[in-house]
Amino acid sequence: MTINKPAFGQVLSAVRGALGLSQMALASQLESTQRHISFLETGRSRPTPHFLTRICTQLNLSADQRSNLFAASGYANPYQVRRFDDTDVGATLDMIERRVLANWPFPALVLDASWNILRMNDAAKVFFGGLSNDDDNSASFLRQILSPDFMAIIANWEEVSPVLYFRLQAAAAESPDIAAAFSDAKSKGLFDHLPRLMIEQDRAPVYVPIQIRLPQGGIINMTSMVGHIASVQDALVAGFEVELMIPTDDASERALRAMPCK
Repeated sequence: MTINKPAFGQVLSAVRGALGLSQMALASQLESTQRHISFLETGRSRPTPHFLTRICTQLNLSADQRSNLFAASGYANPYQVRRFDDTDVGATLDMIERRVLANWPFPALVLDASWNILRMNDAAKVFFGGLSNDDDNSASFLRQILSPDFMAIIANWEEVSPVLYFRLQAAAAESPDIAAAFSDAKSKGLFDHLPRLMIEQDRAPVYVPIQIRLPQGGIINMTSMVGHIASVQDALVAGFEVELMIPTDDASERALRAMPCK
């Protein structure tokens, strides 16, 4: 059995950095020594299967981090990342669509880590299709919500912009596509008002509903819940987000329920 020692050391160092741990702190958590961690990161030592599993079980690593460590170790990788065309991935999306999206009365979507729409229910097709003139809007939720047309229908953009900013900031760490879009939005001054807004705000509300102007007139107030599969062990599927739109008042609920189904 061969092992790419420098590759494993680089991955371990990257994981340690992502966790914000020094070599000494990592060694302490793993009941090891700083010298051993240093030898692993420089390729002078190789991890034993027992030590590799200890890294994965004691550090609360993501499926992606576990997969990268196993792949670089030279041992069999139980966390190999699947592709979108994998049968199990498709079956997982089918399960979410049938069990969750189809039973949610309001717009609901499944997004990948780059906020591309993988599945959506009929309510979402009607809602987002009616709010955009872009025939290809269903491909990218990210592109839609950052488009000038979509922002123009948000009645309280300045109020909800911090929510989008911090959500994009967190997602950018996991997706180069979102990182590029986030950087572009900042360069265009989309969030230049945030420092003033945060200073002027006496007390942040519990949550901020987004106020959307409807094409037929009127405004609805919405927020959303974001969920993930709790028992996921695949790095690709771990990046899936289930976005469930929620009307925040009775009038908004009536307006959403009154929208015709396709």
